[in-house]
Amino acid sequence: MDTRKLECFLALAEELHFGRVADRLHLGQATVSEAIRALEREVGEPLFVRTSRRVALTPGGERLRDELESPLAAVLEALAGAQRRARGVPDVLKVGYLGGGLYEYQRPVVTEFERRAPGVDLQFVELTYSNQISAIRAGEVDLSIVRMPIGAADLFRGAILMRDHRMLVVPSGHSLANRKLVDPEELAGERMIQLPPGTMTDEWMAFHLPLLTPAGRELAPGPVVATIREGLGAVARGQAVMTISQRAQQYFGHPGTSFVEIDLPPTETALVKRRGDQRRVLDELERAARKTAARYGSLVEQPELWAPA
Repeated sequence: MDTRKLECFLALAEELHFGRVADRLHLGQATVSEAIRALEREVGEPLFVRTSRRVALTPGGERLRDELESPLAAVLEALAGAQRRARGVPDVLKVGYLGGGLYEYQRPVVTEFERRAPGVDLQFVELTYSNQISAIRAGEVDLSIVRMPIGAADLFRGAILMRDHRMLVVPSGHSLANRKLVDPEELAGERMIQLPPGTMTDEWMAFHLPLLTPAGRELAPGPVVATIREGLGAVARGQAVMTISQRAQQYFGHPGTSFVEIDLPPTETALVKRRGDQRRVLDELERAARKTAARYGSLVEQPELWAPA
């Protein structure tokens, strides 16, 4: 079965850029172009509109994308599984996580997933602030446990599995360190830790590491960090403040820091995958996570299965 031109088509339907598809599939750009032309000849109509400035799907291309995504993913998954089994290599699903990941839910989710997808091993991969999204996009992990919101059209999220109060981390001895609840307007003039440019979406940054209070008062950008631990270190040195979820506070501590609840919208957590990845094994992990969260009473909201992140 020749699936290469179908893989090229679906990748181009997602990326809308021949160069990125070539890099993603480890092919020459001319090979990708020829695969698309061959598929268009086979179908009998153009699937993309190409200009010097952009690539866009035609209506026929949109229909073919919608009809192909799930069946092709299932075929590729079955073929890959057969090849792995023939080599004696077990099926593995890589799940990225930041901080505590699924926290106390991890073992119950693994148990439920093993019941639903016997023979598939879950491998948990610790990510950082810097690669928690790029690792999903690059296929370094199959999906990841991410704090919402993301605001990225190429990624889909599952149900909101948990919702946690927000905590402000300040240096010990800071004027806010002994408060029971901090008004976010009191952050005006503080320095907030930042991530390397382009690491996360503007929507995620504005929610988790804001440079404006809800009323529009400015914070100053603080040190650039790549990990939660680096952020806590910067706070302990008096260089900045940062926010973190209340649940994550149980997993992170650092001498010289204090955690205080802040009156900001809560942090929500969901599984996130690539938009075009329709493998059923990912659906089974999502269902296992939903069932576990429902059992613990923390399931917040359920899209039909996956929704834009």
